Amino acid sequence: MGEKPDVGIAGVIFSLLCCWPLGIPALVFQLKIDNQWGQGDFQGAQESADKAKKFRNIAFILGSISYGLSLIIWIISVFVLGAAATSANEDIQELEQMQESYGDYNTEDLDQMNEDLDQLNEDLEQDLQDLETSGEY
Repeated sequence: MGEKPDVGIAGVIFSLLCCWPLGIPALVFQLKIDNQWGQGDFQGAQESADKAKKFRNIAFILGSISYGLSLIIWIISVFVLGAAATSANEDIQELEQMQESYGDYNTEDLDQMNEDLDQLNEDLEQDLQDLETSGEY
């Protein structure tokens, strides 16, 4: 007969938090132990205890792995977002500098530049006409 098998209800409940798909069978087998032991099915109670321990341990392992991977992914995403924010900040500063340098232009200077370009165009057209009439073109 021996001692009644004990899996530890706290561990089984904690396995529900780690990986509930495996924690549920661990809890079911844990609850079966008392019933089977009370009916005199000592071998069945021991089998239920073994299954509960197996599901509990697998739930702990898979839960720990998934939480560890989640933490690693979270840390990587923080670094990636930090790098993206730094890059965006540098781009914004560059745009602000460009905007400041464009703000230094005076509209009178731009008007004078346009007039000079118009005069150059007229001179070029005149030179083309002169070349066509002289026959050197």
